[in-house]
Amino acid sequence: MPCNQIIAAIDIGTSKTVAIAGTKDEQGKIQILSIGEAETKGVIRGTVQNIMLASQSIKEAIQKCQKNLAKTITYVYVGIDGRNISSEVVTHSKVINDIINDDDILQLTDEINKISAGQGENIIHVIAQDYAVDNVSVGINPKGYNGRKLEGTFYIVKGKEKAVKNIYQAVELAGLRIIRLFLEPLASAEAVLSTDEKEIGVILADIGAGTTDIAVFQDNILRYTGVVPLGGKAITNDIKKGCGILERHAEQIKIQYGAALSQKDFKKKAVSIKGVNGKTKEIPFTTIAAIINARVEEILGGIAYAIDNVRSDTSLGAGLVLTGGTTKLKSLLQLTKFRLAIETRIGIPMINKQEFATESYASAVGLIIKGCQDTEDRIERQRNKQERAAAAGQQQQSSQPNNQDKNSKAKDDKNKDKGNSKQGGGFGGFLQKIASKIFSEPNDSKM
Repeated sequence: MPCNQIIAAIDIGTSKTVAIAGTKDEQGKIQILSIGEAETKGVIRGTVQNIMLASQSIKEAIQKCQKNLAKTITYVYVGIDGRNISSEVVTHSKVINDIINDDDILQLTDEINKISAGQGENIIHVIAQDYAVDNVSVGINPKGYNGRKLEGTFYIVKGKEKAVKNIYQAVELAGLRIIRLFLEPLASAEAVLSTDEKEIGVILADIGAGTTDIAVFQDNILRYTGVVPLGGKAITNDIKKGCGILERHAEQIKIQYGAALSQKDFKKKAVSIKGVNGKTKEIPFTTIAAIINARVEEILGGIAYAIDNVRSDTSLGAGLVLTGGTTKLKSLLQLTKFRLAIETRIGIPMINKQEFATESYASAVGLIIKGCQDTEDRIERQRNKQERAAAAGQQQQSSQPNNQDKNSKAKDDKNKDKGNSKQGGGFGGFLQKIASKIFSEPNDSKM
């Protein structure tokens, strides 16, 4: 079912802030409508530090994004990077006296939310790993089973309370409201991984400017998250210090001439940079490659550590997928395959507009996908709630005496018809009213 809404999201990166808007069409495909970018300020390694500066970056990005839209963006989904989260696996159970239904599963999840949050933490995601009914595993969906005890194993993703609060304050200062936070590597996975890859087992490494966020999937379930506190910004700083040049020149060199491995013709090449004193400095390509290689090797070491952590419990049949802006670095794919001895590919968002189909937008595009899914889930829950309420009302009405006042019933029906004519009847009108409620009452980060 298409979400029938324009979904907006903010990806607050270390080097750039991206505002993005999109929707899902009738065929279920994600359509990116607009993207706006701004240089990030007030953020260090993915963490909002200066709220006012970060807010200015968000506001600039959202204004650029809105130029191509016929509406003003107010409510947004926002990503939180792996550096500000922790995770654990928790098992919890509840007594069941009948056939297990959706309410039983939701109650179990709600209880996990209440008991799992520690001091100074906010729960970002509660991801079911497995359920058991009367101590017998039933997989990921226990609905319909009959038993006396429902037990669930959950992967809990928690965000640092201060980091979460800073994100909320920066976004709200920009005149926006957050519907929900999503873990960024979980969002990136939606944009670049196939369902088949997530089923047979895959590890994703999103190498951004400040951090490398890691996520592992098997059986289409998130099984592990991790973070390497290094990214493209560290490479830029290394070039700056190693070559004695300005940061903007170091970034330019990395993008235009940088490579993770030295090439045969590098010995004959050099780049000329004008220094602050007006003198020109010649920097050999071999020097640049050696500096980049040392830092990339360190990042790959962190990814290797994650692979070792999960290989005993998880099959990585689909190998490793690299995404994020830093994966544009020349020779990175070649070096990764050699060092980690694992099948590796570069992940690019699978979307409609080719200008947006780049590694740099993986997380932003993923936030739109997750936002559409979340909107659909909310509408479905509201519809189920109304259907149950209507069924309960009918049951109560049928238990009342048959000699009800027919005139009163006719009056109620007439008023109901008037209400439908004003608000729009049928399922389309229902969706409109529910969607309006969703976007006027966003949930907080604990949901």
